[in-house]
Amino acid sequence: MARPYGSRDAEEREYVPPVRDKKRRGLVRLSPMVPAEIHAAAYENAKAAGVSMGKYVAELIRRDQLDANGRPVWADEAFGPDQGELPMTG
Repeated sequence: MARPYGSRDAEEREYVPPVRDKKRRGLVRLSPMVPAEIHAAAYENAKAAGVSMGKYVAELIRRDQLDANGRPVWADEAFGPDQGELPMTG
């Protein structure tokens, strides 16, 4: 059975840098799955800004404001308070 949307915690995985392709001028793929209404809103916002979806999402990420711990300032409201350190296993 597939996992529910948004159920995978970021702490479950380590960052693996993507492979850069010279033909793509240093750009790499970012392909998150989102609900259809979020996709439509992003498309309309990018269109209104006169840029591609890729440029729009890249600018949102670049402008994201972080707190002193490196967590987005809006994260508590959206996802709940930070759980702190995860328990060590194994």
